[in-house]
Amino acid sequence: MSTINSVVHHTDQLLTQHHQLQLSHTQLQARIAELEQQLAQQQQAADTLAQTHDQVGQQQVQQAIEADLTHLIGLFDSAQEPDYE
Repeated sequence: MSTINSVVHHTDQLLTQHHQLQLSHTQLQARIAELEQQLAQQQQAADTLAQTHDQVGQQQVQQAIEADLTHLIGLFDSAQEPDYE
């Protein structure tokens, strides 16, 4: 009888551990889903920031080109004007 009680007790412990492991597994899966969602949001924010950074960089390059062209046009215009002195 004590062997049966020992087996029953051991089985009960295993079932309790199994239930705890299932609960932990479910909690871990929920946490992983949360972290994946956070990662996706952060990646989207990083992509948006990179796009904005690229746009600002392109605007700065465009402005520098426009300034250079304006300067060159000014030089060309001044060279074309007759000097009446």
